[in-house]
Order: sequence, then C-alpha cells, then structure tokens
Amino acid sequence: MNEQAFGIDLHIHTTSSDGTRTVAETMQDASYWGLKHIAVTDHNQFALTEPVCFHGLEVIPGAEFSTAYRTETGRLVEIHVIGLFFDGVPENIHAIFKKIPMQRKQYLDAIITKLNHLGISISYEELCNVFPDSNQIGRRHVAEILVKKQYADSITDAFDRLIGNRSPYWVDSTKYMKYMSLEKCVRTICENGGFPILAHPYHYHCTADEVLKLVRDFKSFTNDYPAGIEVYYSKYDEIRRRELLSIAEKFQLYPSAASDRHAQKDKFERGEEILLENMKNACKSWNIKE
Repeated sequence: MNEQAFGIDLHIHTTSSDGTRTVAETMQDASYWGLKHIAVTDHNQFALTEPVCFHGLEVIPGAEFSTAYRTETGRLVEIHVIGLFFDGVPENIHAIFKKIPMQRKQYLDAIITKLNHLGISISYEELCNVFPDSNQIGRRHVAEILVKKQYADSITDAFDRLIGNRSPYWVDSTKYMKYMSLEKCVRTICENGGFPILAHPYHYHCTADEVLKLVRDFKSFTNDYPAGIEVYYSKYDEIRRRELLSIAEKFQLYPSAASDRHAQKDKFERGEEILLENMKNACKSWNIKE
C-alpha cells in the first residue's frame, strides 16, 4: 500500500471498451501513480460489478452511458452520463446495453466507408485483428490505426481531421445508435441506487445557453436525487473549470474529477478526495431519508 496515495479519478476506460489497458493494468497504473480512489467507467458496459480494493486503492464500478437528448432547436445529441455504483451494480442495469453491440458495428461500418471514400485503407476486420483484446471496438481504435498507417500524425490529429465530432468527415452516431433518452438513463441510475454524473458538458457542440439548458434538464431528471457534473476534467483549462464549478453550484450538483483515460500514456486526474466523500455522503443521506 502506498501510504502517500491521494486523489480521485472517476472516469477511466479499459479494454472492456475502447481503452488499451486491462482492468488489472489500470489498477496497477493507478496504484503506481499514487491514486487513492478510481472508477472504471467503460462505454455502455461494466468491467466491474462490485467495488474492489487493490493495495489500498478503492476501485468503484461504473459505466459511461450513452444517451439521446433533443435540444430546444430539435437537434438530437448524444450525451454521456457516468453512472457510479458505490455498493455494486444491480443485475437489471445490464439489460440496458443489450442492443448496443450490433448498432455500434453499423456505426463503425459507416465511419470506415467514409474513410475508404477518402482513399484511406482500413477495414473492420483489420481493427478486430489489431485489437483482439478489446471487447468494444470504437473510434479511438480507428484513430490508432490511422496513426499507425500514417494517415494522421497523432490521435488528436486523427480526430480533428478525420473522425472527430468537429471533423468535416464526422459521422453522426445518432443515425445508427438508438440510445435511451437522457431522462430515462438518469432516472434508471437513480432508481437503482447509482450516482449519475453529467460527463464533459462542453463536448456536445452546444452554445453557452444550450449547456445551461442541458444541465438544468439533467438536474430536473434526478427528481432531487444526488447527482454530479464533471468539473475537473482533464481536457478543460482553468477557465472552463471555474465556469463549470459555478454551474455546479447553481444547480446543486456535486463536482467530479475525471481524466477520461484510455491509454497508458494518458495522465490520471487527481481530484480532491472530499469530492467523492461528498457524493457518498449525499447518497447515504438520501437513502436514510427515504
């Protein structure tokens, strides 16, 4: 046990989705870097269903739920929600993800077809061969192949120019992935004893007013059940973090710390432990009240 361990990181991916480190390797990495608490939150599935203690490191089971949300202008947006389950994942939650694998394959085929039309040689079979240990091939894997085959200089470059949400060749996932509504997702997490956290609020091509509306709606869907928002997010600078902290205070949401880590080279976030304590205490107080 690292007696100097401190800090939390509540948004991490493994090979159970589109990360490159297994759950065991991720725990080893977090322990090596002296984290005290982490959450494993793979896309639309649970790599862990029960809390784990690894050499003094607390590992919380969770998932990053993809949801559908319609803005006031009628635009359908894919919104992500982190669901943490401090006491373990109820069995009925797993049914939410049953139809997603087939839809994801159709979505990836559309991305690959668009890349092929650009003269980029890549196939789904190639992705599966290169990443045999991944349970969920995704865009990051596509980006890694693009870098490996020198179609892009880096993962960031691959997303910016070819496959990311701001790329001119972006493929809208909502045309292929039929996710549950944001409202239903939040309510389901709350009803099953989980803790919902709105992930990376500035990632959805929303205006400032749309972000506020999104957060307001997210909060309303909880029916005052405790919930959070990612404030200390690895890709957000101090200005963004201060803005989000103000938003969290306005809507009475608990600030979370998140790296969105996918690879060994990605740094962990190291949020203050009081943030996690506040979340857990809020859940306990709610359950006692109920």
